Amino acid sequence: MKKLEGAIILVILLVFSQSIGAEGKRQASDRTDRIVQAVSQDYRSFYSIKIVQDLALGIGVAGVLANTSIDGGIQGWVQGSLRNEDTDELSEAVKLLGEGAITIPLYGIAALVGEVTEGNGWGSTTGEWGRRSLRAILVGAPPALFLQNATGASRPEENDSHWRPFNDNNGVSGHSFMGAVPFIAAAKMAENPYLRYSLYLGSMLCGWSRINDDRHYFSQAALGWWIAYLSVSCGESSEAREKDLIIRPYPLAGGIGVIAVLSF
Repeated sequence: MKKLEGAIILVILLVFSQSIGAEGKRQASDRTDRIVQAVSQDYRSFYSIKIVQDLALGIGVAGVLANTSIDGGIQGWVQGSLRNEDTDELSEAVKLLGEGAITIPLYGIAALVGEVTEGNGWGSTTGEWGRRSLRAILVGAPPALFLQNATGASRPEENDSHWRPFNDNNGVSGHSFMGAVPFIAAAKMAENPYLRYSLYLGSMLCGWSRINDDRHYFSQAALGWWIAYLSVSCGESSEAREKDLIIRPYPLAGGIGVIAVLSF
């Protein structure tokens, strides 16, 4: 639980310090306003009827898995038939993707590269990926944190998978959420279908590592992934809306005006 709380704080500090460092204090206010507007739009998207319905569907499916024998059956199968030294070594490597203290600064650097190399193809792509990842964490971490506690589920080593509201705080895998965000953000930007699907598979690695290590049940890892997917999707829809509205100066006979072009 503390990892997600720390992730939220780290993203906020990183985003606003980046705003000042990138353009100087004189222009920091304008950039901060744009950041706040973008994140606000992401929040409005996340709490729209459609996304809330999708989130409720994910919670419902996770609830069925957790409160029946399915979760325990999957856990027993993984531990008894799949887990070995090779999977442990792979898990040790990929679980770092869920460590916010390591990955969040990387997203911040990527976003800053996008600002410095604005107009450059690879730089713009890198910057957009970094921004989407940071915004997804800001949007998705609070509901993930709430559901960790609200479901009250425990780790496999502590208890069964059943939900006991506010009894424990492991109902959502924070590692699964954090580790899925960058891959899903990249997948939604990829045009090549083979690359896109490969990235989606990669987004599940961190969640799988938690199941392999007997630290989370399948439902907990799956719910963390689902929240990450919805959070990134909100940022994607916000980016699309921003591109649909173009505001630019327009020369007039008596001076300069402003023209707004809305695509729909």
